[in-house]
Amino acid sequence: GILGTPDTDKELLRAQELYPDAIIDTGKAWREMLHRYLAGILGIFVFYISYLTIKYAKHVSKIFPVTLFFLIIIQSLMGMLTVTELVKPTIVTTHLVLGMSTATLLLWNGLEVQRHKILNLIDKKLVILIVICIIGLIFQIILGGWTSTNYASLACTDFPKCDNSWWPSNMDYKNGFTVFNLPNINYEQAPLIHNAKVAIHFTHRLGALLLTTLYVYLFWYIFFKQSNVRIKIISSIILGFFTLQIILGISNVIYSLPISIAVLHTVNASVVLMGMITLLYYSTYHTQK
Repeated sequence: GILGTPDTDKELLRAQELYPDAIIDTGKAWREMLHRYLAGILGIFVFYISYLTIKYAKHVSKIFPVTLFFLIIIQSLMGMLTVTELVKPTIVTTHLVLGMSTATLLLWNGLEVQRHKILNLIDKKLVILIVICIIGLIFQIILGGWTSTNYASLACTDFPKCDNSWWPSNMDYKNGFTVFNLPNINYEQAPLIHNAKVAIHFTHRLGALLLTTLYVYLFWYIFFKQSNVRIKIISSIILGFFTLQIILGISNVIYSLPISIAVLHTVNASVVLMGMITLLYYSTYHTQK
């Protein structure tokens, strides 16, 4: 192996000998290597944060930094499996979800570090609502990852209809949602049949509709039933990013999945998730310094 990508004629020839069926794409290879370098730097950063938390933040449960430590190791292994298992959707989606889990756990750990005193619960019903919305968001993120890794984002190119129908017929849920015992083929070639991709895409749309309904009720409850100013400010920010997420999702379909919008859609999902984690934190306890 080499630290960079195969650039010279000798390196390219060697790569073709080792992987005769692979298409040599230097640009894609460099993007992959950049991802690996950044992942390595992030891993060192997370280990250091975990160490500092355990050593200096005595009031923070050791569960958070220890979980972060092992989570980053597991995430590294999933990154390796993503390549060695030929980008199987199950592994790539898990890699995505674990990445977002790492980000949210880092955020929660940081919030715990700056906390000084717990006073009391604000509103038990609000906490339950937020938890339900977070669970729904996680499922929707998983569906989004599954849609992307199965190259089903453009299975329906029309909106609001899908495949020119309000409820597409002949959707293949069996093949579309086969999670285990996947064949050992290169999934970069998007092997799923069209009906399976439609099933995935349509399910992601249904998930978005249900999630939006949940969040509309959550925001209504916060803005009309709550008096806590901090909670309302955080909710207003989340509402803005959640609205943006809907716009980005629709734009992915209308504009045929431009890379900039697709990336923003993923990043923004993470922002909404971390916003909800922050809302949960400040809804669970009043804090003071």
